[in-house]
Amino acid sequence: MKTARLSSVLMLVGLFAVSSVAAQKVPLPSSPPVADSPTAVVRELYRVHRNGNGPLFEKKGRKFQEKFFDKKLAGLIWKDLTETPEGEIGHIDFDPLFASQDMKITNFRVGVAVLKGDEAEVPVTFNNYDQKVKITFRLVNTNTGWKISNILYADNSDFVKILSEP
Repeated sequence: MKTARLSSVLMLVGLFAVSSVAAQKVPLPSSPPVADSPTAVVRELYRVHRNGNGPLFEKKGRKFQEKFFDKKLAGLIWKDLTETPEGEIGHIDFDPLFASQDMKITNFRVGVAVLKGDEAEVPVTFNNYDQKVKITFRLVNTNTGWKISNILYADNSDFVKILSEP
């Protein structure tokens, strides 16, 4: 009888131990912060841009240029903003995130990133007035996270090429 009671007690202790271990929260592998995702970078870029009312493409937006764009593209944007003579319009004579000067945006969508190693492409689609528009953001993974290296437009032009023109 003592053996049966001892056996029951041991079984209860064992069940208690197993259930208490199971109840503990096991930490899940940490996922990268949202800003480390190419899609999240593009979403945040548009949020900061505020439909063309943000400082991204102004002299006062230097910190945002460095935050969102790789060194080359941020440098080209800064050069256009600072080296265009007073009273003249530089290469950024349109809204680069909407590929237009005049906008009435509807059906705005940031697509899923297509990853290729340390590079990614994120499609953005929307209607501007009644015209369907698709823009593709090229990103590179740098030491400080994902940065936009170029913006590709439907007419086969791209932002780096536009900013690099004499």
